[in-house]
Parts: sequence; structure tokens; C-alpha cells
Amino acid sequence: MSDNGATTFPTQLAVSCGFCCGTNDVNWFCKSCSGSLCNTCKMSHPTIPVFKNHIVVPRTNDVMRLYGPSKIAEQCQFHPEKDISTYCKDCQMPCCATCQVQNHQKHNISTIEDAYLSAEIRLNGRVKELETNVMPTLNKMADKTMKDQSERRVQIDRIKEEVNSFRKEMKQTVDESCDNLIEKLEENDTELDNLIARIDDQKGKIREMVKKVNQVIQKGDMSMMKYSPPSPSTFIPEVPIPRLTIPVFTPGRDILTIIKQRIGTIKWIDVNSEAKDSPAPAAKFNRSMINIYKVMSNSSKVRVTSITKASNNTAWVMDYDSDIMYLYHSSGKVVGSIKVNGSNGINDMVIRRSGEMIVTCYDRKVRRISASVEVSTLIDTSPLTPFGICLTERDVVVVCMRGQDERNHMATYTPDTGRKLHEIRGIDRQRKQQITEPYRVVSNGKDLYVVNWNPGNVVCVDERGDVRWMYDGKEGKLSKAFSPRGIIIDKYNNLLVTDCDNDCVHYVDREGRLIQIILTYGQTRISGPYGICVDDKTGHVWVGDLFQKIAICKYLS
Repeated sequence: MSDNGATTFPTQLAVSCGFCCGTNDVNWFCKSCSGSLCNTCKMSHPTIPVFKNHIVVPRTNDVMRLYGPSKIAEQCQFHPEKDISTYCKDCQMPCCATCQVQNHQKHNISTIEDAYLSAEIRLNGRVKELETNVMPTLNKMADKTMKDQSERRVQIDRIKEEVNSFRKEMKQTVDESCDNLIEKLEENDTELDNLIARIDDQKGKIREMVKKVNQVIQKGDMSMMKYSPPSPSTFIPEVPIPRLTIPVFTPGRDILTIIKQRIGTIKWIDVNSEAKDSPAPAAKFNRSMINIYKVMSNSSKVRVTSITKASNNTAWVMDYDSDIMYLYHSSGKVVGSIKVNGSNGINDMVIRRSGEMIVTCYDRKVRRISASVEVSTLIDTSPLTPFGICLTERDVVVVCMRGQDERNHMATYTPDTGRKLHEIRGIDRQRKQQITEPYRVVSNGKDLYVVNWNPGNVVCVDERGDVRWMYDGKEGKLSKAFSPRGIIIDKYNNLLVTDCDNDCVHYVDREGRLIQIILTYGQTRISGPYGICVDDKTGHVWVGDLFQKIAICKYLS
């Protein structure tokens, strides 16, 4: 035994050869059948057919430590009289020598010790991975959660104090108001008490006067002729006797409802997220950042009407008058597609955080496509046709709808049930409707930016649907009329609007001012651009046209 209690196996052991039973030169060990071999048997061992694939190695300390005393002593389930000695990697099962000969001759075989060692290494690796990667992460999460809980508890205690203080103040106000009402009742009651006391006093005077008059009459002398008592009217109180009235208490109408509304509410906010109400970008933009160069340009089989970012380096492309959407990689290859049967063509689409897609179709339906590619109808927009679609920051669906009359407008819907919320028509200060033929729409979380097909312009409306500003492209001083088709917002809250007739893109700030004309035909070789999307992570903008071309460009340094 060694000092640490582990058994050692010297290179030369006084043991017998497992085959000839000799004790001389037993220097070898067969890992396959776990037998010791002398020099002679080592030479003849592989010549026996059943042993030809066995692995014979020098008998060293490491070999005997791993393979000498078997770590696995288990009988074969098919041949109970045999011990398990090998492991079939193809069948992933242990087997004895008989099983190996009968059922696993041409399979990938290892010794049971090797399989055990491999499993031990694999499991130790998994344990190490859990200890070095998973546990620190969980510990960090636990520490962060406990810290957050502590901070939240402090905030909760502070809010509780504020609520209780407000409760005390409101209770005091209610008590004072009720005490005032009771005080008024008691004041009225005191007035009546005073009047009764005055009446009683007069009644006493009258009794005294009657007594005195009777005495004068009883005397029957000349004094009776001279005596003149006060007039009876002097004994009537100056205050007239009031008519009978009783108090009636009328509580304030809906006072409990008003109190519940006016007390206030508790709102949980994400302290780690950016402010949601402001459209201000996280990074600052300046004109010197504009730097156009083409990354990729290729011919496609799609007449592009709309492009929606899917993930890094991929985007969904809508085909004109087709019920198929194609998933393109930035290399120009089509890596997927989805067919929406009966749609008569797909106009536009958005992707929710859950991965669900919502698409507008020419057959006057808005459909949803689940993550498992199950298609169902969400909204029927008849008699109007849905075109552009977007999601607001509150996960509300906004749909552009057009027809053959003046009923064109946009509407908002719930994304789960398709319930209509309200209509948006873009009313300006002159009470005139400016959303006349909506084609595309995007949202920056606060405002909506709408592409009007006719007249060609971009209309910005607020949450109520009131017009904030309109952009007609005249700042660009181009040779042809502004013909907007596609629109997208980048991370600086600037707009990129495709101009079909002028073969370019208008780069416009969030207040409707032209920054610069970019992505011209000379830069992209795109003629009549329609669809557009921006990948903020890569800084690439995708542009496509009806002539089956897609270009990917870098537009900012």
C-alpha cells in the first residue's frame, strides 16, 4: 500500500500468465479481456480469431490502476454466467465476450474500463461545467435578486409610509368635514333650545301677571279702577315660532368611487430600461456620420414590395402579387419561405416579440402566422384592403386600409384577439383629414409616420391621430415628384423613406426635416426602390425594387 492508501502495481509482478499459467516475463496486459500475458502469449494472442481485435498494452502502473482491479463487476443480462467485459459504442450497451462474438463482431467495441473512463471524464466535465459556469451565474443571479429585493423592500416600505400618511391626512379631512356637519346640526338645535327658553320665560311672566291681576280684583277697592296691566302682545316672543323642520343627510354621489380614483395607484417601473415616453435616441446623430458604400447587390426572384428584418443578416421579403414570403440571407441566398394560401398577395408584415408574424393580405384579411407556421385570420378589413402594418411599443397593431372611396383610414387592433380599438384619420388644425391613401406606417413608440400613396407625402400623427407635421419631399429639389413607398426608423429615430420615381432614399429627422438624399441609383443600382429595412446591429440598410434586385448598403460610419 502507498502512503495515501492507494494500491500500487509494480511493472513486474509475481503473477501467472492468464493463458499459459507461467510466471516468467508477465509484462503485458490485455485491456479487452483483462488478462495478464507473458511475452510468448502476447505474440500468439492476436493470432487467435476471437482475440484478433483485442488491445494489448505494457503492464504499467497506470494501466493496472485503471484496468487491473475491475471497477465494474456485473453479469451480462443475456449470459448471467459471463461478466461484462466490453462496451459496444454503436449499440451503446455493455456486453460480455459471448455477446461480442454473437452480436457485435463488426461494431465499434471498447473495453468496459475505457467506456467507464470515458463516461467518468464526460460526467466530470459536466460537473465542472456546472460548477465553473452555471453555479457562478446562478449565484450572481441570486445575489442580484437579493439586492433587488432589498432595494425593492426599501422602496415598498417608503411607499407604505406615504400611503399611510395620505390615509391619515385623508381621514383627518373626512373627520373634519363630518364634524362640521354635526356642528351645524347642533347649532340649529341650540337655536331652538334658546327659543323654548324665551317662551318659558314669557309664560312665567304671564303667570305672575295673572296672579297680580287676580289679587287686585279680590281687593275690590279703588285701586282696581286705577290698575292697567301690560298688553298681552308684549308677552309674545319677538322671534316667530318656526315651522317644523327636520334634518336630512344626503351623502356625496359616488363618493367611494371618487375616493378610490383620487387616492392614486401603484405602478411598477423597470429601473434598468430606458424611458419609454421619449423618442430621443440613445446615441447622438450628426450629418458627418453619413457614409454610403455598397455591401452586396444581387438579382432576386422577388419583385420586392416590402422588407422586414428577421434577425441579424436575414430579412423577410414580400413578393408583388405573390402569396409567398422569402427569407433572404445577407449573402443573397434564400434560406426559407412561407406560403399564405388564398391571400392573393402579401402586402406587409411585422414580427412580435414572441416570434409570431402578422401579415396584411390583398384578400382583405390580416393573418397571423405562429412560430410553428400555423396560419389563421386575425382581422377582416372588408370592404377595405389592408396595406402597411406596424406594432406600437404597447404591442398594439396599426393597419393602413385603402379602398375605392373616401373611407380610407388607419385603425388600431389588439394583436391577440383582433378587437378594433379606434380609427386614425390624421386631422390637422383646419379639421381636414390628411391620411387620405395610407400605404405604409411605422411607429417610434410615441408617434406614427404614415406614407400616403396619393398625394405622395409622409404624415406624422400623435397618439390621438392629430397631425404633427407633413413631409412632401420638396426639400430634396429633385426632378420628379416625391413618390414615397417604403419607410423605416433607425436607432437615431430618423426616417428612411424610399422614393420610387427618383431612385433614392430620403433621410429625414423625426421632426420632418430632410437631412440628406442618400442611396441613389448610382450608389445602389436600385431602380424604383420600394421595400426597405434597417439592421441597427450591423448598420446595414436593405433596399429592394420591383425589378428583382436587392442591395445591402452601409449608410452611416
